[in-house]
Amino acid sequence: MYRTRWMADRLQLSDHVFPVLALTGARQTGKSTLLANEPMFADYLHVNLDDLTTMTQAHNDPQGFVNQADRMVIDEAQRVPDLFITVKKAVDDDRSRRFVLSGSANFLLLRQIHESLAGRAGYSVLRQPTWSEWQGTGKPSWVLDLLNGTLLPEQDTPPVPDIKIVLFTGCLPGIRDGTPAEAALFWESYIQTYIERDLPGISAVASMIDYQAVMRMIAITTGSLLEYSSVASNAHVSASTVARYVETLKTAHLLDLVPPAPLASVTSVRRNWKSYLFDTGFVCSLLGKRTPESIDDTLAGHLFEALVCTSIQALADLDSLSIWFVRTRRGPLHEVDFVVERDQKKTAIEVKLSDHVTWSDTEHLRWYMGQEPACPAAAIIYTGTRVLHLARNIVAVPWTML
Repeated sequence: MYRTRWMADRLQLSDHVFPVLALTGARQTGKSTLLANEPMFADYLHVNLDDLTTMTQAHNDPQGFVNQADRMVIDEAQRVPDLFITVKKAVDDDRSRRFVLSGSANFLLLRQIHESLAGRAGYSVLRQPTWSEWQGTGKPSWVLDLLNGTLLPEQDTPPVPDIKIVLFTGCLPGIRDGTPAEAALFWESYIQTYIERDLPGISAVASMIDYQAVMRMIAITTGSLLEYSSVASNAHVSASTVARYVETLKTAHLLDLVPPAPLASVTSVRRNWKSYLFDTGFVCSLLGKRTPESIDDTLAGHLFEALVCTSIQALADLDSLSIWFVRTRRGPLHEVDFVVERDQKKTAIEVKLSDHVTWSDTEHLRWYMGQEPACPAAAIIYTGTRVLHLARNIVAVPWTML
């Protein structure tokens, strides 16, 4: 059963502005499924360059290939780079024509689009569905409401599966309803496919052993500051090698880096960003976890923060939000997991792996709001099942409402 994706609204809007849409994202986030099922693409000719015959046709005769239809969805478009110039000429000659270029290996796709389709293409990144998206409960407006100081009303929410099972399984459409045993096999294959099929097209890697060691060290730092020198030391490679490998992971949409927020009144960590690999199931597999029970509480806390980060990033992609974190390095230690901003309005979000939260858990949020006049309200996202008002301007929200 197809679940409508929130990204469809953004694609609909982009279609009115650009003759070419570029849809990218990590492997198996649901790009092909979205394009095959959304009504707006029903009258498009759908082709996939993963098919050898189709790819050969596109390579040998790009002009004839593009002229098969006035509206085309070209999946895995990066496999024939010459198509981008042909698509450019097609939309320049007839602005009513429409093309959707999709692919998980966005490294080549975006570079070629920037060079060939500047000003003609709109870009969108499809992440795995958030919990609300998967359940079909609608996009959570409460995050944007916090920017205006409005809190969700207190309410109960439905119970959910054990959080460690959710974290272990991950959120990709192809596995999120699977068993833990199925998830272990899925992620093992996913990582192997990335290394064998995607990575060679991104960067020349001299040692796959070194690359996997760096990936594992980055997995260990999920939800923490990414120290290149520390990763390099533990993986027995140079810091410059770590930096290059980090770029390959970012380019493949497998890694998000969250920057420190600028604060006028305190000194924040400014040189190091926090790292979040794109899916908690991916992290568990890299760390050799074979069952949900093998996840200790410390790791679970970092994974839960990563799960929340992915959901907030999905909203940021749709609503033009900026995301930072705050951590002081002088005086009393204060840390806020996420600061979300739009139009110079801000809200602060803390993440707690706990079924129960109280007013004392709001210490860092209260500190931040005292430092930042543009932040009228804040939230704690936790594993409980009830929306609670912890203070006049601070609300506790179950993670399932993201």
